[in-house]
Amino acid sequence: MIDKDFEDLKEEEYIIPKKHLFVILISSILITFIYQFHIKGYFFEAMMPFILILGSYLIILKDTKKNKKAYFLLIPITLIFISDFIVGIDANNKDLNFLVLPVLLSAMLLLLINKNYKLEGNISTWIFKLFPVGLFSNLKFLKIKSENKTSEKIGKIMTGIGFGIMFGAVIVFLLVKADDYFSAFISNIFQDVADFNPNYILILVASFILTFSILINLLKNKDTKMSEIKVHNYDKTIIITFLSMVNSVFVLFIISEISRLTNNFLQIPIEYTYSSYAREGFFQLLFVTVINYAILMFLLYKTTMVREKWVKWLLFLLASFSIILIFNSYYRMFLYINHYGLTVLRLQVVLFLLMELIIFILMISRIFDKFKKRNAFTYFVIIISFYIANLYLCNDWLVNILNNALGK
Repeated sequence: MIDKDFEDLKEEEYIIPKKHLFVILISSILITFIYQFHIKGYFFEAMMPFILILGSYLIILKDTKKNKKAYFLLIPITLIFISDFIVGIDANNKDLNFLVLPVLLSAMLLLLINKNYKLEGNISTWIFKLFPVGLFSNLKFLKIKSENKTSEKIGKIMTGIGFGIMFGAVIVFLLVKADDYFSAFISNIFQDVADFNPNYILILVASFILTFSILINLLKNKDTKMSEIKVHNYDKTIIITFLSMVNSVFVLFIISEISRLTNNFLQIPIEYTYSSYAREGFFQLLFVTVINYAILMFLLYKTTMVREKWVKWLLFLLASFSIILIFNSYYRMFLYINHYGLTVLRLQVVLFLLMELIIFILMISRIFDKFKKRNAFTYFVIIISFYIANLYLCNDWLVNILNNALGK
């Protein structure tokens, strides 16, 4: 039990139980084997190290009596792990997984070990509490618990050997890269080991250091309290003026769109086709909605300005204009799809717009105090759900099925 093993210990007194070190070492060896034996595939090369590290902590923290609800995060984490294995995900999503997984893993571990934590808007920063903070300085806690002077001396020797292996491995790796003769010499030393490559020592050491450092950082944060959200106070006149100007821009844009899509009552001498209309400025419009999202989130959750009557209605207008922009973007996208067919990217955009639409509707509810409880949790569930949907739906096989159905 991790709480019992480290109960009432000060930071400078952390002594990691041997059973935890053994789990970390086995995990590091298994990660090394994956690359040494050239096990190919995104699942093994990219996801398996994450799985082994998470598995190590599920074993180490299995008796932790904190927030058991953290285990619910295993659902999206597992779905991400197996996504490529099940459907073969898009290359862009493979890269995105390396951003999303660390956030989910750090959130799960911190929620599990610390009763003070809960899902909040700053969840994406939690990873920095576990990595890369103290990546090497945490090695000072790599000690062996002893009961007498002899075993204490042995423990110190073993600690010295451990540090020597770690830093020696890094030096060996650099030297074999710098000198072919030395590389051949090292290879000859280990010639009895099948397919030995000294480079894999570095993978073993790096995996151990990373996993061990995360464990120490978990212990350092097991009683940490979340920082309170700072509420900013701004002059009401400034906010009203700012929102009025931003909304005025959207009024002009909507008038322009109505004119362009009807009889051109503004008499703007610019000719266009529906194809060019569908393509032009699409991603700029998406970016505008993201800016609106940032403005609304800040004023709704970082200030108390929504209590002001005029600010409330100006925020409502801004959210409403954002929804209009989303429908405008949908119209453009479906014109484009109707002409050129679906692609993975276009299907991803359709899903992203739907997610934005739901979020802006929730924001309007928040403006009028209809959406008060667990706001961050609700947003988190929506975003993660759409990300999972993107992994499993935005793939070539489904795009081909939909294009055939559309006759493209």
